[in-house]
Amino acid sequence: MRLAAVIGIVMVGILIITHNHIGVEILKTAETIIGKTLPRVHTVSIPGDLSADKLGYYADQIKLDIDKLEQGNGVLILTDMIGATPHNLANYFAEDHHVKIVSGINLPMLIRVINYADRPLELLAKIGIVGANKGITKEIDL
Repeated sequence: MRLAAVIGIVMVGILIITHNHIGVEILKTAETIIGKTLPRVHTVSIPGDLSADKLGYYADQIKLDIDKLEQGNGVLILTDMIGATPHNLANYFAEDHHVKIVSGINLPMLIRVINYADRPLELLAKIGIVGANKGITKEIDL
C-alpha cells in the first residue's frame, strides 16, 4: 500500500470543503484507517442553512486554508457536490490560486489522494476521480 502522507512526502495540499461536517467526518475516518493525523489536509464545513451575510466568513476561511496549504505544488480541493455552495466558493478562488477542484468526495477518493499526494496536482485530481469511481460498486448476487 502506498502511503505518501504517512511517510511525510505530501507535496500537494488537500482542502475538503463540504456541507455541514461531511468533510470533517470523512477525514476522521480516513485518518483512522491510515493510522495518522494528516496536517496537510484541512477541512471547511459550510452550514447547510448558510445565510448570505455569512458567506464572506467562509470565503475568508477557504482563502486562508488555501494560502496555508499552498507550498509551491498546488492545492487539491475536494467538494461534496458540483454547483453547490462549497463548490462555488472553491471555484471563486480557482483562477487566482494553483488549485484543482474535484467534486463528489467519498472515502475511497480521499484515501487515494492521500496515498498519492506526492504526485503533480493535475495527475492527483485524476487519481482522485479514479479512486472515487472504483469505490462505487454494486453487490452482485452470487
